[in-house]
Amino acid sequence: MAEILSDAIDWSAYERETEAAVKVRPAHAFADDLQAEFAPKSHSQKSVMFSTKLRDVIEFRAGEVTCWAGYSGHRKSMFTGQVALDLIVQRERTLLASMEMSPARTLARMVRQAFGVERPEADRLRSFSAWTDGRLWLFDHMGRVAPGVMQAVCMYFATEKQGRHVLIDSMMMVCGSEESLDEQKQFATDLCRLAQETGLHVHLVTHCRKPQSGAEDKPPTKYDLRGSAAISDQASNVITVWANKPKAAKLKANPYDDEALQQPDAAVTVEKQRNGAWEGRIKLWWDEASLRFVDDRTSPMEPYRMAPA
Repeated sequence: MAEILSDAIDWSAYERETEAAVKVRPAHAFADDLQAEFAPKSHSQKSVMFSTKLRDVIEFRAGEVTCWAGYSGHRKSMFTGQVALDLIVQRERTLLASMEMSPARTLARMVRQAFGVERPEADRLRSFSAWTDGRLWLFDHMGRVAPGVMQAVCMYFATEKQGRHVLIDSMMMVCGSEESLDEQKQFATDLCRLAQETGLHVHLVTHCRKPQSGAEDKPPTKYDLRGSAAISDQASNVITVWANKPKAAKLKANPYDDEALQQPDAAVTVEKQRNGAWEGRIKLWWDEASLRFVDDRTSPMEPYRMAPA
């Protein structure tokens, strides 16, 4: 079953080295990395979100930080949970650090997404737990965590568990105050450096400021993130997640409003992609029973293919 990383671990043992001697290395030490730069890249080597239209437009590359942003209540955590599920299907060793939700609740959401149903049977729960071995880890901590500890958790996962992806949900639980701009800037800088040094891809969930008008009827941009501009400036990728709440309001008033039914339930926008060619917006639909985002309103709700390790 998914492995739990508890607060009992001595995270101080994984505080990052800063001495210059560690950084100065002979060129031959990078021989393998140099070969990798010129090696042909097969599709199977790419880490993508294959379950939505993002599959064709963005890759989650080693050594990068992706910022997932959106207004409060617009299903950022739900969407990034599906991203994590797609990654572990691809045998990408992934750590979820969700400080706003218990591991059990996090896994319950993922199971619904994985099997495409609201209440999976007991045997499916057991098979999911066994399938996650060697693929999925969870940080067992709720509430705020100091930036240094969060970095130590990432370093531990990279070095001790050979981790590939870390999802931090959310920035608010690491740098609590929007006014702590220097702390946020330093944390963003340290995360980017840690990703580069370890080869991790770090997924950081952040919040957007509420518009002055109070209306959240349009998708936010990378300029709407709460706090320091360094978050979006330093991240390799910035992706916003927006729920079409005007559509939901129309359907609440009239469930048979055909014009509203034709509209997407969500918009996911790649606002920035430093090492990729595509930036733009995709439209997605939402399935309430499975908590899953799909490409269109007629997409079949098939269970994920969970190949054995």
